[in-house]
Amino acid sequence: LTVGWMDSVNTPFAGGDYLIVQYRPFAGNQTKNDTILAKCEATPERFLVSRTGDPRVTVASRLTDPDNAVWEVWRNDTLLGIILLDHVDPGVDARLHFVFFDDDLASKAAVLQAFMAQYFTLGFERLTLEVPEHMSTLIGFARKKLGFRYEGDDQRGARRERAYFDGAAWYDTVALRVLRGDA
Repeated sequence: LTVGWMDSVNTPFAGGDYLIVQYRPFAGNQTKNDTILAKCEATPERFLVSRTGDPRVTVASRLTDPDNAVWEVWRNDTLLGIILLDHVDPGVDARLHFVFFDDDLASKAAVLQAFMAQYFTLGFERLTLEVPEHMSTLIGFARKKLGFRYEGDDQRGARRERAYFDGAAWYDTVALRVLRGDA
């Protein structure tokens, strides 16, 4: 990632009633870091972490990878979740992941919209979201509340075949995107 891009994500910002701050996995409260890792490990599908091998190690590597950008989402003194960008191509695109620990996704539309607005001020043209096909609620939320559209011309969206393994079955992932100006 370019230094300019990373410098601009280091500053906390507000999204409605929420505060979004950069995640620093090797600093601060170890209990908080353990909570983040445990909650993310419990939902590996949100990071497209297949259940082959140790999901804790894979999730930890995503959270600490210096090429990824990760933020904590707070409301007052309560840590509500994290937002992660990977596959970052500065000025072009990044892939979005998010986990909210209370599983009340509907109430997080405003904070995700604020995050996306901030993201697009950094010069990106598009934002990508890949979701395992069986997570229809998340796909619907992304399309209806966040403005994502299916990638490509197919009404079902572009797919990566057999790209996610939940421990019992392989699933395709659905590619969604939002372009600058559409969010």
